[in-house]
Amino acid sequence: MKRIRCMLIKELTQLRRDPKLLPILIVAPLFQLLVFGYAATTDVKEIRLGVRDDDHSWHSREYARAVGASDYFRTTALTGPAARDGDLLVSGRAGLVLGIPRGFGKRLAAGEPAPVQVLVDGADSNFAVHGLLYIQKAGRLFSEKMVRPLQESAARRLGLRPPSVTVESRCWYNPDLRSQYYMVPGIMGILLLVTTMLVTSMALVKEREEGTMEQIIVPPMRPSELVAGKLLPFVVVGFIEVTVVLLAMRGVFHVPLRGSLALLYALSGLFLLTTLGLGLFISTLVRTQQQAMLVSAFFVMMPFVLLSGFIFPVENMPPAIEWISRAIPLRYYLTIVRGIFLKGTGLAELWPQALALLVWGLSILGLAILMFRKRLD
Repeated sequence: MKRIRCMLIKELTQLRRDPKLLPILIVAPLFQLLVFGYAATTDVKEIRLGVRDDDHSWHSREYARAVGASDYFRTTALTGPAARDGDLLVSGRAGLVLGIPRGFGKRLAAGEPAPVQVLVDGADSNFAVHGLLYIQKAGRLFSEKMVRPLQESAARRLGLRPPSVTVESRCWYNPDLRSQYYMVPGIMGILLLVTTMLVTSMALVKEREEGTMEQIIVPPMRPSELVAGKLLPFVVVGFIEVTVVLLAMRGVFHVPLRGSLALLYALSGLFLLTTLGLGLFISTLVRTQQQAMLVSAFFVMMPFVLLSGFIFPVENMPPAIEWISRAIPLRYYLTIVRGIFLKGTGLAELWPQALALLVWGLSILGLAILMFRKRLD
């Protein structure tokens, strides 16, 4: 412990004397959380909707008003030739174009189906699907509003009560269905992964490039003691980042914390074990800081982000890719942090994820220690 303490003091002094590194480790993640927290959302709102009313009847005006009454659309009345409606989608001035044909009101008054045309920008499939769903929902509600008085009048004449199914829904854990409550805790895991792993991956490489590797390998320290002394300062930095991010999540985004704060810190420590061990393992494979950054970015960060369930649900991936995602520690940490924040889950429910992080962290850290050699070559 005395040798580890000496190494720890040396690393902390080196961090303190580097005026650029500490702000990057603390301020940069906070700035990224604020930016990504507002930008990373799956809510589709304020869709530009162009409405072409060729019928100019009371029914068509009411239908257009019903579609534009929600927060999902920002409607614009279209004039001019209909052949130019496609140009609106190409230029991005509209995401959807709703065309109400002539005879729309007469068909409704006669009790006949009245079709409308919807042109959708399908370049973004998620946007197109949500836009069509909103249009269909608005049309269904408009139809029910018109049909209900007729049904009630006919039922009164016959002395009947028409049967109906009423759905009373209750959304648990996120009643307002705010995507920020789901995405912001995930961003916390991404920031911890990027900052701690990237800095650790360049720790030993930096010593080799600056010619100070001899000062590290000369003292009578075992590889495990040297690794512990190099990693412990970044453990402290990692917990500082967790604290800063937690304050921003609660103070800025108002994400509810329904679970145990102590459990969150404890399991975040297990995740830091995996990220620091992975960074150290990368540093044993490369020779320069540039190589460390490239390996970290292309072979670790991108697969981890894309396959962890941060953006795309793991359940929708092909079985082979889903099995690969089981080897990604970020997947388990996202389940942990989202569960503690939104559901208030405890260790009784999260122990499989905690065990996976512990095994993963000890394995990668042990492999890094085995590959580390106190040599200059």
